[in-house]
Amino acid sequence: MKKLLSLLISLGILLMIFLLAFFGTDIVMKIVVGHRNEVRVPDLGNMHFDVARKKCKKINLYLKEIELVNNEDIEKNYIISQNPNPAIMTKKNRTIEVVVSNGPAMIRTPFLENLTVLQAKLKLENTGLHLGEKIYRYSEEVTKDKVIYSQPMAEELIAKNSEVKIVVSLGKFSNSSSSKDKWKNMLEDQ
Repeated sequence: MKKLLSLLISLGILLMIFLLAFFGTDIVMKIVVGHRNEVRVPDLGNMHFDVARKKCKKINLYLKEIELVNNEDIEKNYIISQNPNPAIMTKKNRTIEVVVSNGPAMIRTPFLENLTVLQAKLKLENTGLHLGEKIYRYSEEVTKDKVIYSQPMAEELIAKNSEVKIVVSLGKFSNSSSSKDKWKNMLEDQ
């Protein structure tokens, strides 16, 4: 019985020494080696990619763009999100993965020439754009109530959901007195 008790006490002491050595060594190694090899992850959200890369390089971290997405609210080349998250401790020379904004989706302005205002509005809405200001001008080539041209011009790239101004024809300008009166009345109305 005494032998069994002394054997159990010996095993208990050996187990405690092993646990202390195991966890103690781990703690000591973290204190001695680990903290000098770790850095705090910076917050890169809403930061230009090139600026973020320089900031990471100063603290021995790397930056990798893993995805490029269109975003209406964040400018092109600015960071939307990151992994790992900011403010945590990480090992030096680790790569931070980021999602970068490609800015808003860009759309080519459609051809609106010789369309009615309603047709132009529908064509713009079908392409993800909106009808903006309507300006009326006389035109020798384009019939009355048809679009002369748009601003921006057809085929120009603009951000999705942007407004497009149109210039609408008043028809041919006539020198008759009734045309002059119509012109005068139109100017007074504006």
